[in-house]
Amino acid sequence: MTTISSAAGELRITRATMADYDAVMRILREAADWLTSRGNPQWEHWYLEVGESILRQQIEEHEVYLAALDTRSITTVTVQWSDTMVWGAKGADGLAGYIHGLAISRSVAGLGVGERMLEWAIGLIAARGRRYARLDCLASNVALCRYYNDRGFTVMGTAMPLRHYTCRLFEREIKDF
Repeated sequence: MTTISSAAGELRITRATMADYDAVMRILREAADWLTSRGNPQWEHWYLEVGESILRQQIEEHEVYLAALDTRSITTVTVQWSDTMVWGAKGADGLAGYIHGLAISRSVAGLGVGERMLEWAIGLIAARGRRYARLDCLASNVALCRYYNDRGFTVMGTAMPLRHYTCRLFEREIKDF
């Protein structure tokens, strides 16, 4: 368990287990609802069997983290050590960690919790001796692309995973960790 400070309070971060499946899925679906309400249906797969299967696999592979404020789970992030589906051959170069599924409960929106979890994930990647943090988001999500740019990520191009949507690829070199 790790503890980090945020404007919402002290967050306790643990690696999710199958016992945490419902809490992680609740956070992901809350984020999916919020995104869809804003005209961005990119996370609707969390309501489908494929999304449920993906989450079970990610938890079993020890890639999912859950943060709690007091006794309430409020944020989740997945860190993978390869990602060829989105990044192609570069996704297996051993130089990076890949951040996915960063989601927060709306109850802590605007308190910097997402940014603290992002930085925590980058620190986890650095602790594994990786040189880069990589992530992707829907290319049409201008606000989120700007958010990652503002946090030191550089656009590395685009990809079309499974030919379903176009995502923008971001990379941040890890220094000082």
